[in-house]
Amino acid sequence: MRNLSQTEHFYHRLIAVLLAFFSFGMSAYLSDAVFERLPHIEDEMAYLFEARIIARGNLVIETPTPGASYWQPFVIDHEGTRFGKYTPGFPALLAIGVILGQEWVVNAFFAALAVAVVYRLGREVFSPDVGVFAAALTAFSPMALLLNATLMGHTTALFSTVLFVYAYWRVERGKNALRWGVIAGIALGMLVSNRPLTGIAVAVPFVAWSGVRLLRAVLSRPRSEKQEAIGVTVGASHDSPLHAEAPKVEAGTLTPQPSLHHLLATLKPLVALAIPAILISLSIPLFNYQAVGDPTENLYTLVWSYDRVGYGEGYGRNGHTLEKGVRHMRFDLSLMAADLFGWQLQGRFVPTADNGSEWQPYPMIDATGELSFEVKDHLLFQSDYYPLFGISWILLPFGLIVAYRQWSLLVALWLFVGLAILALPFLTEDINHVRDPQIAWLVVITLMLWLLAPLLVMKDRQAAWTWLIVSVALSLLITHLTYWIGSQRYSTRYYFEALPAFALITALPLAWLANRRKLFARPVVFGLFGAVLAWSLFYYSLPRISVLKEFNLISRDLIEAVEARREGDRPVLVIVTGDNVRWRSYGALMAVTSPYLDSPIVAARSSSSLPREEILSRFEGWQVIDMLAEENQSWFADEQPPAVG
Repeated sequence: MRNLSQTEHFYHRLIAVLLAFFSFGMSAYLSDAVFERLPHIEDEMAYLFEARIIARGNLVIETPTPGASYWQPFVIDHEGTRFGKYTPGFPALLAIGVILGQEWVVNAFFAALAVAVVYRLGREVFSPDVGVFAAALTAFSPMALLLNATLMGHTTALFSTVLFVYAYWRVERGKNALRWGVIAGIALGMLVSNRPLTGIAVAVPFVAWSGVRLLRAVLSRPRSEKQEAIGVTVGASHDSPLHAEAPKVEAGTLTPQPSLHHLLATLKPLVALAIPAILISLSIPLFNYQAVGDPTENLYTLVWSYDRVGYGEGYGRNGHTLEKGVRHMRFDLSLMAADLFGWQLQGRFVPTADNGSEWQPYPMIDATGELSFEVKDHLLFQSDYYPLFGISWILLPFGLIVAYRQWSLLVALWLFVGLAILALPFLTEDINHVRDPQIAWLVVITLMLWLLAPLLVMKDRQAAWTWLIVSVALSLLITHLTYWIGSQRYSTRYYFEALPAFALITALPLAWLANRRKLFARPVVFGLFGAVLAWSLFYYSLPRISVLKEFNLISRDLIEAVEARREGDRPVLVIVTGDNVRWRSYGALMAVTSPYLDSPIVAARSSSSLPREEILSRFEGWQVIDMLAEENQSWFADEQPPAVG
C-alpha cells in the first residue's frame, strides 16, 4: 500500500461531493418513481406508524376502539396500548421526516452523508483514490440505491456504522481523541438502538481491538518522544499523523513516557465512547418499559413468539439450526454477489444428469426489454439461490493482496481456516451435529474468536485496520447465522451494513492500477470504472429496483381513487368490509391513516365480528366511502369486484 498516491487533489473532494449529491438525488427519484413514497412491506408500515407517534411527542398511544378495525402489520396492541414492534432508533429519525412532511428525505440525507464518510475513511486509512473508488461503489451499489429509497432503517444504520468506524479511526490517531470518542459512541448508540443485532456485530471487532490496545498500553515500555515519533511512519493520507514526518527532537531533550500515561491516553477516549453508546442504547429498554412495563421484553415475540435470536425449539419456525443458518447465508450471498455492485454474468450453472454442472447462458433482460421471467419471479417471490451468477466479489481477493502483499498468502490461509471451521460440522456422518444448539453456538463462538485472533498479532496499524474493516463484514455474516430467517425481498438487507467494508477492499486494486507508472493508466482506469458504474446503473440497478413498483399491491392509485370521490374538503372514512381480508388489499390506505385517526383519510376494517356502527360513532360528520375486500383484492361498493385470474 505504500506505493499508492497519497496526495489529495481538489478533484478527489469534488468527486466525493458529487457522489453524495448523486446518492441523495437517486434516493429522491427512486422513492417517488418506484415506491411512490409509500411503505411497501410490513416493516415500513410499523416504522412509519411509530415515527408518527414520536413526531407528536409520544412513544405509545392508547389502543382505539375497536382495535382490530385499525390494525396494521407489525403494530402491537398490548393491554390497551398500541406501538410499533421495532426498537426506537430509526422511528425517532424518521419522525423528523414526518414533521417535515417528507419522510423520504431522512434516508436520502443519511445516504449522502454515508457516501461522504466512506470517502473520508478510505482517504485516511488508505489513500484519496481509494476513498473516491469506495465512495462511488457505495453510491452506485444496487443495494444502496434500493434501500435508500425505502422507509427502512438500514440506510441510517449504514451511516451509523461507517461513522462509528471512521470516528474510532480518528480516536486512534490521537488528535481530539475525546471528541471523536464521543462521536463514535453516539454513532454506535444510534446503530444499536436502530438494529441491535447489527450493532453487536459491528461493535465486537472494535471491542476486541480496544482490549488489544489497552493490553499493549499496559505492557508497553517507556519510550522517548523520538521513539514515539519514529513509530508512526506508515501512512495513508497527506494529513494523517500516520504519514506525517517525525517531529525533530533536539539532542538532550529525550524524556521517558510512562506506561501509565500511555494507558490513560488510550483509555479516556474509550470511556468517552462507551458512555454515549450505552446511554443511547438504553432507549431500547426504556421504550420496552413504556410499551409493556418490562424493559427486558422482546417486542418481536409479541407478533411472532418464535422471532428470536438463537438455536433450538422456540427460535424461528420449527426451530432454528446451524444448518438453516448456513443455508440462508448461501441463498442470500448468491443474490448479494450480484446486488452488491450490480456485476453479474448473463448465465448460471445448472446440474447435469451425471451429478455435475454446466454453464447455461441466460440473460437478465429478455428480448422485449423486460426482466427475464425467472429473475423477476425470484426478486419478487423467491428466497433461494439467485438464478444468475453474480461477480461483485471478483476484486475482493485482489484487494487483500494489495493490502497485505507478502502476507496475503497467510491471510488467504487464515480465511480458509475460518471456512473450514464452518464446514467441519457438516463433514461428519451424523447430520444431527448441525442441528444441535450447543454445536451451533460452539461454531459461532469459534468463528468469532477466529475472526478476532489476527488483531492480537497485527502491529502495523494499516494491516490491523484493513482486518478491522474486513471484520465488520465477516462479523455480520457470522452473527446473522444465529437468526432464523434470511432476507432478499429488499436485497440482502441483513448484510447491507457490510457494504462500506466491501467497497473499501474492492477499491484497493482499482487505486493500485490507477497509480501504475504507465502512460494513460490513470485516465483509463477511471474511465473504465465510470463506464462500469453507468452500465450497472442502467442495465442492472434500475431494472432490478423497478420490479418492486407496486410490490404487495401498494400504489397511490387507490389513494387517488378515494380522493376522486371526496366531497369538498371533508375528511374521509373508508370502511373496508370483508371476513377474509389481508392487509395488502388496502395497505395504501393504511399508509396514510394517522395512528391518532385524525388524518384526511382514515381506513377502518369492518366484518361480521367488527360491526360498522361502532366505527361510525367515532367519525360523526365525516364522509363515508365503502369498500369490499376479499384476501388481497379490494373494490368500491358501487363497483363490480375485479376478475380473478
